[in-house]
Amino acid sequence: MMKRMLMVLMVFLLLLSAFPVAVWGDEPQIAAEVDERKVNLYTVNLTLDNQYLASDVPPVLFQYQEQYRTLVPVAAIASYAGATVNWNGDTQQVTIEKDDTTIVLTINSAVVKVNGEDKILPSQVPAKIVTYQNRGRTMVPVAFVGQELGLEVGWDEATRTVKITTPEPEETNTPTPETPSQEQPQGQPDNSTGHYGEPLDSNGNKIEGTLKDINVTLEGDVPVIRLKTDSKVDYATARLTEPHRLIFDLNNTQLLMDDPAKVRDDKTVRVTAPGNSYLSTVRSSQFEIDPHVVRVVLDLTDPTGYHMSYDEASGEMVIRLVNYVDDVRFEQFNTKDVLVIEGSHLENYHLQMDGSRRLEVFVKESILNPGRPIADRTIGGRVINSIRVSGVDPDDNRSLSEMMVRIVVDLNKQVSAEDIYVQQRNGQLIIHMEGEPETGYRYEETGWTTSRLTFFGQGRADYQVAKEVGGELIKVTMPSDNMDIPFELLDVDDVMLEFIQMTTSDDGRNLVANIHVKPGVEVATGTLSNVQDLILQFTNRDLKYREKLIVIDAGHGGSDPGAISPNLKLNEKDVNLEVALEARRLLEAAGFRVYMTRTSDVYVGLQDRAGVANQLGADLFISIHANAAARSDLKGVETLYYPSEENPMDFRNNKYLAEIFQDEMVRTLGAASHRINARDKLVVLRETKMPAIIIEMGFLTNPDEERLLGTNEYRRLAAQGIVNSTIRYFEASLTHLSTRP
Repeated sequence: MMKRMLMVLMVFLLLLSAFPVAVWGDEPQIAAEVDERKVNLYTVNLTLDNQYLASDVPPVLFQYQEQYRTLVPVAAIASYAGATVNWNGDTQQVTIEKDDTTIVLTINSAVVKVNGEDKILPSQVPAKIVTYQNRGRTMVPVAFVGQELGLEVGWDEATRTVKITTPEPEETNTPTPETPSQEQPQGQPDNSTGHYGEPLDSNGNKIEGTLKDINVTLEGDVPVIRLKTDSKVDYATARLTEPHRLIFDLNNTQLLMDDPAKVRDDKTVRVTAPGNSYLSTVRSSQFEIDPHVVRVVLDLTDPTGYHMSYDEASGEMVIRLVNYVDDVRFEQFNTKDVLVIEGSHLENYHLQMDGSRRLEVFVKESILNPGRPIADRTIGGRVINSIRVSGVDPDDNRSLSEMMVRIVVDLNKQVSAEDIYVQQRNGQLIIHMEGEPETGYRYEETGWTTSRLTFFGQGRADYQVAKEVGGELIKVTMPSDNMDIPFELLDVDDVMLEFIQMTTSDDGRNLVANIHVKPGVEVATGTLSNVQDLILQFTNRDLKYREKLIVIDAGHGGSDPGAISPNLKLNEKDVNLEVALEARRLLEAAGFRVYMTRTSDVYVGLQDRAGVANQLGADLFISIHANAAARSDLKGVETLYYPSEENPMDFRNNKYLAEIFQDEMVRTLGAASHRINARDKLVVLRETKMPAIIIEMGFLTNPDEERLLGTNEYRRLAAQGIVNSTIRYFEASLTHLSTRP
């Protein structure tokens, strides 16, 4: 087993991942640093022999020479393989040793030494240090494992997981047959019938599944693929791009068509779909013979979702191509609120105003992409207050017309149907809540601490930019006859700008944009002479915490009151929520971004609390609770954490985080210190992927602390302690954590 693990490790280091991965802009990302540059990197999951590889810096998609390559943390893989890893900061080299094999990687070099021999990583993708949440890790290309090494690579689209598996070694000395290419069939048909012989496996047992026929019909314009199998078949899926394909591998199944004429000379079956805008061809072959696997390939025109079920009445596996809603999010376009819906074939939609403060959007013939859960969000925007998303579960009895995604947008002010302007482009449905977007300029957030303002000119011209004394007013002078600016006063009021006021010079020849910026904002310009457009880049140096996202979890809620104090009858859920709301206010005032798992008295499942934090890619998870015990003399602050130091696959520094929270909460509250408690079975601590703690603010069953927890002042202090702890953790992390492989 260890030898096979070493083989996996070697392949990871020496080969480039060539497995196709579709990348869209709405996939989960992390804000990281590579080559001293801040970048946003798409993340993916990775399993090795069906075990998830957990790391404080997750596997990422790294764009190299205009292609996305999967990079993984070498320490996590080496640990799984039983190898030792050493880091030399002076030479920027990682040395991996296992048995009689030594591998030396050099950061930013595509040359790797294996037992002293130089090898070039394919496509010359070098090892990189990726820094995330102040942790620098050595990342290497994940291998596309060739069949000649006996290793298999798969891609699970639903969970965005690269799956590496190591098959068990053969027990006999039977020579291995020649391996096929990715879509090449195996097996030899009976020459007289075109069938693939008697459906028996290598041990003489009958194959359970048989693919007997393939038909494609249409529901409207949408294809339905029907695979005649006479029984329900276990299957695996993959998605390929360039060109777009959906792959279905029917396990323990033999290709045995009822009509031998449908089997072509190359031993494949090919069915041309009726005219539609989704699917061109369905192809099938006997992909493997031991075990028997039939591969079905759908050649698509664009990325499309699917739902597969078994029709008992007809004995068919039925693949329905359905439209996916991949993401629903809030954006701003030129300071105005916009709802963006992303997915496939979004043409069939309906807007409906429910009164003047609620918009409902129905995306028809669509389902939510199961691999991309969409969390309900409270926005607090200029117009959009919150967004909720729901969809039907596609079961065997639903027709395409019954599938629908419903999006509810609660508004902060009255909006009429005439105010709403809709655009469709590049797989997006863009709903402008404040009328048709203005032209002539573009203001956009380019990062958590950066933004860009562009004034579009009609031709080439010279511009002037001057920063007034005091630094919070920038004057931009532009030729009047070259510009068409649609506003006199633009109230921006974000973290960069206060407002922009347009005036005209005394001679009428120039427009002057008076840009009032927030404290700490710096401006940079591109070329100002003989250019068509004027571009201003803004950076707020005072917003060092805005890149950090904190998830605040108010424990219990709804039907779960938590502990109830014996004298004042305080419900723990109410105490938790009040402290959480105040902590959010204080954290946002300090510059952090904050998401709350609940903002009212509702029940939220434990898995959902951890799940939304993972989905959002949070930097810190804080669950707020009040304690209770059978003994009334127990008192003080308690901090719970998952013992990541005992799990070699969990690289979080939870204990260090817990120590900081315990110390700061005790100091801020003037309370006793009960204990720091390692708990390995609590869902919100175990399942979260970022550093996480549960803070118990005091005992509701202790008379003194019950009285304190019932006061607004103590609750405010508890919220302040959470803020103090959070700031101290991020400040201390800059020096506590050092780069390691």
